[in-house]
Amino acid sequence: MYSPSRLARRRDVRAPVRDGRSRVRLVIGGFIAAVVLIGLGLGRAFDAGVSRPPPLPTATVRAADAPIILTGNGSQTTDPFYLAGGTYRGDWAAWGPLAVYLPCTHSAQLMAVDPANATTSFGLVTDLAKLVHVPATGASYTSYLENIKPGDYYLDVSSECAWQIEFRPG
Repeated sequence: MYSPSRLARRRDVRAPVRDGRSRVRLVIGGFIAAVVLIGLGLGRAFDAGVSRPPPLPTATVRAADAPIILTGNGSQTTDPFYLAGGTYRGDWAAWGPLAVYLPCTHSAQLMAVDPANATTSFGLVTDLAKLVHVPATGASYTSYLENIKPGDYYLDVSSECAWQIEFRPG
């Protein structure tokens, strides 16, 4: 049907001619693309737990009777949360990773963002727990916080334990 010379010409028309320079460009381009993709992947892996994008502005709905539950593991300062004022029941619980571990130490302070709402000049409202030795099986405590002024607050937790702290109007 087709002669060998016609097939050869037909193959030449369909397949582009590649010289040494185009192969080098292709290899270099592939190498650069691989480096960029690997760099993006590694960059995200290294900073995944270090930073987060800034929060987007949202409308804040402040319900006076909704409980506020904060949880964590180890020492940390929480994001601010709003308390509508009045009396609150504060429940904290802390526990170790396994029952065979030694007790862990747990402290938690309620801090005011605005020092005018605090009892001290550096923002302390009250100690919720102070150097409590928590058995690995866990411990909890309830306290009542009276005369809390409306405003934004946060927790300053110094702990070797996993913990949960809840505030309910009370």
